[in-house]
Amino acid sequence: MRTMSPELAAWLRSRTDNSVTARRLLGDVSGRRFWRVSNGGETLILMDSRKIPIWPWLDIHELLSDHGFSVSSIMECDTRNGWVLQEDLGTCRLLDVDDDLYLKYLDEAIEMIIVMQKKLDSTACSNSIAGRRSFTPAFFMAELENTLETLFFRLLGVPMEELLVLQDHMRKLCGLISDSTVFVHRDFHSANLMVHNDRLTMLDWQDARFGPPSYDVVSLIRDSYRDPGASWEDRAKKFIMAKGDMNMFQIALTACQRSLKAIGTFSMQYRKTGDSKFLGHVPRTFRYLVDYSRICPQLDELVEKTYNILDEYSGEIDLRDFRYSNIPGVREKQ
Repeated sequence: MRTMSPELAAWLRSRTDNSVTARRLLGDVSGRRFWRVSNGGETLILMDSRKIPIWPWLDIHELLSDHGFSVSSIMECDTRNGWVLQEDLGTCRLLDVDDDLYLKYLDEAIEMIIVMQKKLDSTACSNSIAGRRSFTPAFFMAELENTLETLFFRLLGVPMEELLVLQDHMRKLCGLISDSTVFVHRDFHSANLMVHNDRLTMLDWQDARFGPPSYDVVSLIRDSYRDPGASWEDRAKKFIMAKGDMNMFQIALTACQRSLKAIGTFSMQYRKTGDSKFLGHVPRTFRYLVDYSRICPQLDELVEKTYNILDEYSGEIDLRDFRYSNIPGVREKQ
């Protein structure tokens, strides 16, 4: 039970037995910590969320569970300390399956989004934190300010005058995104969908809120972790037909913001941990932008400016080969 506090270890034993063993699971940089717990032949997942309020996670877990969506079962919970003992969903993510299964489950995930948006309307979410939070142009822009500061300013060393021009283009983008609002998971991608008992089960729903109908679907089909290739557009069009009140411009605009936001998150994770593996997702995500400008000419200036900056400036990292390589250059710190 390495790195587990004595208090948490005592709580775990009181809910299991003295023979319990726990193995720390790595990879989450949110401040939450996880262990796979073995107890009498079964395994469970222990979450320690003392550094992050647990109640939004519990609130939205209840909302999803009550409306029939697949989430982990909670066995024990200490809300004061942020400790949760929950069902073990295994180790297979949508990210990990072979290509044929990936495309099959991808379509199932898109159908899940459609059903969530239908079932989890404003009435269903009226008593949930998800129903009281929403995306706004200012919120979208705040996310992109992180990208501007963390990647473009800190890591690439882009001069202020160039940043101000790019910032203006980003503000215009955020003002163009649809203000139609539906339930949005907010982090719906292949690393947050577990394949368990031949069905998809969601993780990391704690930031759910109301937002554009296109948000979750672009998070999935324009996933920074796994690219479904050219078929992403066909799946976007099928989603549009199922919704009936959307177009590809809205897909491209939302996808552009989401991709730029994700790039900022990866850059922040690299700066926080020093682990360059997070940067490996950045070039692919930048390559997506050209598709968005092809679909929506209103994005031409933003994408052209972004690419010109990447071609011209490098600092702690070097992304000048982003079109051809997923391995950014990283300058060793002196």
